[in-house]
Order: sequence, then C-alpha cells, then structure tokens
Amino acid sequence: MERTLALVLEYDGTFYRGFQRQDGLPSIAERVEAALATLFGHPTPVVCAGRTDAGVHATGQVVSCVTSSPMPTRKLPVAASALLRQSSIAVVRAAERAAGFSARRDALSRTYRYQILNRVAPSPLLARRAFHVGATLDDDAMRRAALELVGEHDFAAFCAMESRHKSTRRKIEALELDRRGDLVDLRVRADSFLHNMVRIMVGTLVEVGRGRRPVPNLADVLQSCDRRRAGFTAPAHGLYLEHVSYAEPV
Repeated sequence: MERTLALVLEYDGTFYRGFQRQDGLPSIAERVEAALATLFGHPTPVVCAGRTDAGVHATGQVVSCVTSSPMPTRKLPVAASALLRQSSIAVVRAAERAAGFSARRDALSRTYRYQILNRVAPSPLLARRAFHVGATLDDDAMRRAALELVGEHDFAAFCAMESRHKSTRRKIEALELDRRGDLVDLRVRADSFLHNMVRIMVGTLVEVGRGRRPVPNLADVLQSCDRRRAGFTAPAHGLYLEHVSYAEPV
C-alpha cells in the first residue's frame, strides 16, 4: 500500500547548485532521492516546499514523497540521515500525510532567515554561514525601511531580471530584524517568493543600514517596479529556508 510522507530537511547548501536536479551538477534533490531509493527499495521522487538556489542553506525545508515501504516514520530520520551524513544533509523529522499531500502546493507560508555578521573582522567559522558587513549598520533605520515592504505589493523591483513569473505581486506577512551581538538576523515570512527576492530585499536594507539609501526610498522602489532601483543582491551563503507552515504542522 502506498503512503505519502513529509520530511523536514536540514542542509548545508555550500557545495550544491540548488535543490532542484540539474544534469551533471550536484543538487540536494539528487542526494535525497538516492538515499530514499536505497531505504525504500524503489525510485522515490520528492517535491520540495522551496526551490533553494545554489549556496542557500535550510534548517526547515520540507519535502513530500510517496512510498510503498513499511518503514516506520520514527526510524526514517536516523536511517536517512546516516546515508546522507557525508552529503551535509539530515532528515530532522518525518510524518505521514494524506494521499495527495504536496510539500509545495499545501504550504501556507515560508519563512526565510538571512544572517549578517556585522563587525569589522570577518569570521573564519561563519565564512559560509553569514554575510560579513564590516561597516556599522543602523538597525532602527533598517527596521523602519522593512515596514515599507510588509503587506501585499508588486515586488517586480525585488525580482531577478531573468526570472519568469506570471505575477510579481506577493504578500509579505512579516519582516523582522533581530540583533544578537555582532549577528543580525532578518526573518521574512510570505506565502511565496520571487526569484532572489529575499536576497535583493536584504541587499537593499543593508544599503539603508549603511546610510546609502534613505528609509522612504523603499516605497518609491516598490512603486517603480524597476529592478535597477533596488539594492544589490546579497550573497546566497547568508540565506536559510527556516520554516514552512501547513494546516497540520510537520
């Protein structure tokens, strides 16, 4: 009998070309599907909640799959993580879901966290985990600017030019900044995101924090729908897919 599973993944995206399979290039999906095929004894395609790009990490990615294996869900995280250990991927949790469940289609919202190391000296330990900004950042200015982005807007100005979307309207439910010493976390929650949207938002807010862009400018950038009016695209290694919410939590 077939079963539908939801798996929560954590991974280091440093050496991957993203989540999605790409011919001849390392991907998270390729490694996860290979591990599940070994455990279940049959090919096991997965559907992800968010197609993280090259270099992007995850602490709460969710994938769904269908299997005829009777392996108990309580054993799956340990067994799968053992096979994936050398790939810097772990299965944190596993749960059964009703037939037809899709990690992507049934997601209510996705939360991304962007980590900035804000101090003069870089960190060898965080070189692949946080974006180093040596200049002092004005947290209050960044918070005020972030409020301009909350709500439903046309985010064309915060979308990579090569991206192809039917609509560039999105609803940001929350965008918050939290500082812990030298570490600044920006968390953003929305139902879905455009290509590079979070990284462009972060780059623009960093420009505000450095005094290179006034707070009210973000409203004008949104209205312009012009990518050239927004800030730089922050590097991938500071970005984490942190949480995906569903009607029934995974």
